[in-house]
Amino acid sequence: MTGESVPYLPKFAHDVFVSYGHGPMPFDGYDGARTDFLSRWTRGLIDDLTSELDIILGTKDNDRRVAIWMDPALSGNQPLSKDLQTQVESSALLLVVMSHFYVDSDWCGKELEWFSAREGATDGKIFVVKAFNIDQTRWPSALKPGGDALPGYKFFEAASAQDRGKPLGWPEPDDADKEYRDQLWKLANEVASELKRLEWAQNAPAAVEVVPDRVGRTIFLGYMHDSLQKVRSDLRARLDQSGFKVFPPADNDPVDESSLVESFARYLPASQAIVLIANQFSERWPKGQIGGPLGLQLDLARKRKVPACLWLQIDDFDRIENDQFRAFLTSLRSNADGQAPGENVELRFDDMEAFVDYISRKLDIPSASLPPGAEQFAVVCSNVKPGQPYESFQSTIIDTLSDSDRSCIIAEQDQASGQIRLANLKDDIARADTLVILCFDQAWDWATRILTQIRPLIGNRADKKRLFVVGPKHLDKGQFVTGFKFKTIVGVTPQNVIETAAVTDQIRRVLSGPA
Repeated sequence: MTGESVPYLPKFAHDVFVSYGHGPMPFDGYDGARTDFLSRWTRGLIDDLTSELDIILGTKDNDRRVAIWMDPALSGNQPLSKDLQTQVESSALLLVVMSHFYVDSDWCGKELEWFSAREGATDGKIFVVKAFNIDQTRWPSALKPGGDALPGYKFFEAASAQDRGKPLGWPEPDDADKEYRDQLWKLANEVASELKRLEWAQNAPAAVEVVPDRVGRTIFLGYMHDSLQKVRSDLRARLDQSGFKVFPPADNDPVDESSLVESFARYLPASQAIVLIANQFSERWPKGQIGGPLGLQLDLARKRKVPACLWLQIDDFDRIENDQFRAFLTSLRSNADGQAPGENVELRFDDMEAFVDYISRKLDIPSASLPPGAEQFAVVCSNVKPGQPYESFQSTIIDTLSDSDRSCIIAEQDQASGQIRLANLKDDIARADTLVILCFDQAWDWATRILTQIRPLIGNRADKKRLFVVGPKHLDKGQFVTGFKFKTIVGVTPQNVIETAAVTDQIRRVLSGPA
């Protein structure tokens, strides 16, 4: 972590620079045998993050491991140095560990300033680990591009929206803490995606100015018959060269029904497509499953609404000895051949390059054109006001959405009129699987205008969830009946008690249930 390893991105000195504020140092007399708890927790987090990145990026070679730079020896009362500025400016990504010590540190402020001064530095290259529940009004402006705070990753637990809380797994991260592991996985997955995009951009021809949409996306490489293992290995390498992240890791490939189902449960939610190859051979498991392992994987992908890319490496169906499997593949091919023009469903390819090109074209389609269900994210419209309790309440709602593996787009609010700017979010609103309207202070006139404006933009996604959340002040204005199938969640009592826990619980139930 001191920068001695070779970075994943060779054109940078470090892949990630960690900026964090040290906690209070222990009393004198320990001769360096003890460090402050926050530094200890942060080092544990970075160790775990490095291991997760190794798994996601498939890097076993020490010369290709992600190089994360943090200096636990620095203390807040030492002078800023030119060497430290060089370390910051020569790092590809910046990871901020948000705490009250961070926002109070001039040193951390300078690190953020140095990194943000680079062209394009704030475009997806800053990651915020929320180790404590810090009011976003205190965040540096560089962490609030366009006025909206970066969503960050919630690594704390707090009894209320006003509670500062404590980091997950405190004082040292623990593998047994499921919430910690889940947040770590989300963080590592997003960092890996950005590293993949930067890697592709470094190696791209000079004439290419835009990184393709596929780069950094996650592919689930499914189970294949033993006779296809060499092909599967070559395909993994070729997908990696194209800029994809390939799951599961090479040393964790599923080998039977239980490991396949376990692998699907862990990796498919983060995947944009499942990639499969089939020939005339098939296993006889799972029992009663039409199409064997191939049929099982296609069924699971369909239930998860993840598109499947299948290469059927067989021309002579008479070579298939299993009658049931022959009928299954015949049906697959017939359905593909009968697709209407423009539906772009293929099963047969001349070679691996053609297959990879097909996968790339499928995932190079702009996100707005992806099939419904291919991604989960929320569009949030809010009449939030500065300060407590408004921003902390909104932050809690955003964190709850993020905990459900949804990224969030927060609609901009016109500073003069207070109205939400929806025109630029037309495609996002139609594509999103979740819409959330946060109505503060029972501003029913504002809510009516938003609902009216949003109605023609909602689109036709059958699984779209719609939430109307009321809070945090109760002004005795009566009940508001929302239209267009929005579920109302009241977050404040007539006595002006903010019921954060009840609100987050209701949101989780709505997000996990049917639309």
